[in-house]
Amino acid sequence: MFRDLWTTTTANFFIAFILSSSTLVLGSTIHLDERASSSFSSCLTASGVKTLTSTSSGYATAALAFNRRLSYKPAAIVYPTSKTDVSAVVECAADSGVPVVARSGGHSYAAYGLGGQDGSLVVDLSSMKSLSLDQSTNLLSSQTGNRLGDVAQYLWDNGKRALPHGTCPYVGTGGHTSYGGFGLYGRTAGLLLDRVVSAEVVIANGTVVTASNTSHSDLFWALRGAAPSYGIVTSWTFSTLAAPSTLTNYWYTFSSTISNANAVSLIMAFQNFAATNPTKQLAAILNVGVSDGHMYIQMSGTYYGSKTDFTTAIKPLQDAFPANVGMKLTTKSRDWYTGLTDFTGPLSTSGPDIYDTFFAKSVVSTTAYDKTSVTNWVNYMIQQDKTWGSKLWWWVEVDMYGGVISQIDETATAYAHRSATLNFQFYGGTPDDGQDPWVGQGGIDFMNGLVSSLVANPSGAYPNYIDPTLTADQWHSLYFAGNFQRLTQLKTAWDPNNIFNFPQSIPLAA
Repeated sequence: MFRDLWTTTTANFFIAFILSSSTLVLGSTIHLDERASSSFSSCLTASGVKTLTSTSSGYATAALAFNRRLSYKPAAIVYPTSKTDVSAVVECAADSGVPVVARSGGHSYAAYGLGGQDGSLVVDLSSMKSLSLDQSTNLLSSQTGNRLGDVAQYLWDNGKRALPHGTCPYVGTGGHTSYGGFGLYGRTAGLLLDRVVSAEVVIANGTVVTASNTSHSDLFWALRGAAPSYGIVTSWTFSTLAAPSTLTNYWYTFSSTISNANAVSLIMAFQNFAATNPTKQLAAILNVGVSDGHMYIQMSGTYYGSKTDFTTAIKPLQDAFPANVGMKLTTKSRDWYTGLTDFTGPLSTSGPDIYDTFFAKSVVSTTAYDKTSVTNWVNYMIQQDKTWGSKLWWWVEVDMYGGVISQIDETATAYAHRSATLNFQFYGGTPDDGQDPWVGQGGIDFMNGLVSSLVANPSGAYPNYIDPTLTADQWHSLYFAGNFQRLTQLKTAWDPNNIFNFPQSIPLAA
């Protein structure tokens, strides 16, 4: 089955603080004695930063994960309003050996914004949402509590500026920027992290530094691909772009009773087209699933230009579609704002955020998969949906990479997947908008099979679609590839006591 996924600041001076019995650091278990626990509690109290602990009103709600399949109990959740506040609470945690994680939008698939384990200090940045655009340089300073919708709306309202980013308005700018930041505009303008010119970051000893190509350049390199392992970025500075004046959004739909053979042909056509690295102005997304026993296939995207030029750019792909598949094409000529909201919906983040109960995986590929592999994949989906179609709302999204992204060397930043042509996201959530409980290990096995039926040994994966079930060797390679060794060395240099620690944080160098 397929579902579209667009998916008080007064200090608490009387903290009845209860730490979990152990805290994970450096891959081992350390026990905080009563004196250390009391010291940590007293330090947070003295900081004057709003703090929630397990005995606080509101803690249970604040500790809920976006992915309700997962549940963790932070040692404390703090709500700083300034970089000075962030510095103070990081020092408290460092002195007591408590792992620290930042929460920007809280949409980590693995709930790493809650630590991904019990006993972490969660630094919730939702009260830090300053935005400032320098009209002379077009540089945007954005505190990390902002979400994508906040940034996009502000830029449009202040000179019709733009940045490349994803399509969910509630996603936080912290993790999204840190691990890539791919979206429809990415092939034309690069990843969101490619637009970063500097970052204000609180490092492990509580010091606030500004990292850029000319200041702490090694840290700046690591932040653009793995920031949460090195500090808490309190503000990004982005080089913005003039929003395109004209774009063309498009949607291809196909017959609801398409044959398996034609489904394979459509997927092959999309893959092979992506492998040619077509004009950077063209963005394309293939959505795949099963509906009523038949393959469901839809393709959509944006061409950053006129409808006439879109027609020329898309022609090689459309010509490769098989006959008699009920193809229908809808196009809309838009300005930047309307074109963006066609896919995001309203940009406002003032309402309550959604949540889901799900498991997801990803595959980043530099080549198209062969017909035998795609046929096996389609057959798996059709057969397995008979069991899982009523238990999970599942789908696969395939994004076309390349364009400007591939023009940047894979060692220029810590983000490793510059030569990719395709990014697959495999997503399975429970029915009733995720309110139903998770379906157990069988659901994870089914989702793993969605990958293995296509490719037995993937060469890459997208870290913003984080999979907490991967082994250490797997995620080291799949997420960071040839950049992993340097990242461990920089981890040792910038966070030698492994304060910024979660299950898939960069480890210290061996």
